[in-house]
Amino acid sequence: MKLSTFVRSSLVIWILFQYIQLCANTSIKDKITGITIKVADKYINTYLGIPYASPPVGNLRFSELQPVEESDFVYNATRKSNSCMQNSIFQEAEWANFQGMELNEDCLYINIWIPASKTCGESFATMVWIHGGGFNFGSANMDLYDGAVIASIGEVIVVSFNYRLGAFGYANFDTKNAAVNAGMLDQVMALKWVHENIEAFGGDKDLITIFGESAGSMSVAHHLISPMSKGLFKRAILQSGTNNQPIFTANPEANLELTSMMAKELGCSDEDILKCMRNVKAFDIISFEKEFMQRKKTFATFLPQKGSPFLPEDPFESIHNGKFHDVDILIGETKDEGSSFLIALKHEDPFLSKSEAVSILEQTYSVRIESVNSIVQEYLGNNADEVSLTVLKQTIQAIGDGIFTCPIFHFSEKYSKNNRKVFHYIFNHTRIKSPIKKWMGVPHFEDVYFVFGEPLVRVKDYEPEEMKFSKRIIELWTSFAKTGKPSYEGMEEEWLEFDEKERRSLSLTLGNIHLTTAEEEKCNFWKEFYDYY
Repeated sequence: MKLSTFVRSSLVIWILFQYIQLCANTSIKDKITGITIKVADKYINTYLGIPYASPPVGNLRFSELQPVEESDFVYNATRKSNSCMQNSIFQEAEWANFQGMELNEDCLYINIWIPASKTCGESFATMVWIHGGGFNFGSANMDLYDGAVIASIGEVIVVSFNYRLGAFGYANFDTKNAAVNAGMLDQVMALKWVHENIEAFGGDKDLITIFGESAGSMSVAHHLISPMSKGLFKRAILQSGTNNQPIFTANPEANLELTSMMAKELGCSDEDILKCMRNVKAFDIISFEKEFMQRKKTFATFLPQKGSPFLPEDPFESIHNGKFHDVDILIGETKDEGSSFLIALKHEDPFLSKSEAVSILEQTYSVRIESVNSIVQEYLGNNADEVSLTVLKQTIQAIGDGIFTCPIFHFSEKYSKNNRKVFHYIFNHTRIKSPIKKWMGVPHFEDVYFVFGEPLVRVKDYEPEEMKFSKRIIELWTSFAKTGKPSYEGMEEEWLEFDEKERRSLSLTLGNIHLTTAEEEKCNFWKEFYDYY
């Protein structure tokens, strides 16, 4: 009898010990101290600026990343890190919000927002944000990308990180001593860090969703086909960007030629260009990039390129052959994607002549004359060469359709053919108190304000109905991350999948979220155009 009591007592003690061990999570988290904040009546544990790799400085500039060196002290993760080196023509944009950012090559850090409501044994879904910026600018540290509201409303873990940009991320020195696609390899390492460590923060490593906008969305598309990213995430959300158009994916020769030009202009024309460029001041490199963009009237300099190890197959071939990872996606675009690019080219007038439009399209697509002529004929063929609002609107559509809307449509079409779930949307709301010009419509990036819940933070800048709208967007995104089925509380119409026959899409309109059909006819031109190109 006494032995039986002893056994029972020992068993209770063992179970209690295991429970304490399970809840303790003695791991990397114990070496990091963060802060707790209150957002939307919930507490969020926040960790800012956790290093996920050794700083790529000195002889590690342009190199593949090295692991973080182990340390015995507790890391203070209570403030944002440096942002990566950049100098873009977009930095003066209203949405860029670069004020107060410290630029440094030592910039490879992760931010994490975790609901404090976790109970022992419960694991959260995790959403990993990849910021955009044409692979040349941007930062996870932008105030707009604060993940606390998403974590609070959606009860998920939110993660963001920096990766090398421009020349630092994509220069091609054509030598084994320098990395190819260093910026994309940074992203892979960050995703591996999350996959390996998120359980210590209360997350489920098998329930990770990556999401991004613009170049961040194009990055997500690359991860959907790269062998290096396989198994690191379960779902993906692509906002305004894919990799099945050539504008933001370079041939190796293009990066190599631009690298050679940069080295020459910065005084590195000797035999060991790489060694020389590693000694050039970082701010001289980004000054060259901005001057190049202004001179060429282009939006970007160095870009991710085809080739091993990150993209051993051409993205076009992978997509055409349906070589995607086994991942469901949520994907879409804003209604007027092209208007932001006219602003970037300093065109702020609501009127445009046909000759000006032709010049803009030549700058945007950088293709042969006959190819530009085909775009002009498709969108501007019946317009006289006079200044008009009609020409402006048709030019906006030509840019938006060719770079975003139609590649997204075709990507969704290909993806849905391979027995994977595709949920497609069209974002159709502009902030009521927005400072942008009315002729821009619903421009590129407009959805980001609502995905990150800004109406719930900057209440004075938004109307009450926009707060409700933003909450619904967050619920759609986070429910997809948690269950694979996007929905929100009180949703009256089920969001049905996009497929080759139905092409269903959800129109995200203020006060009227409803199912519609994505337009196929306007995208037939671009399907032929890119085949020809």
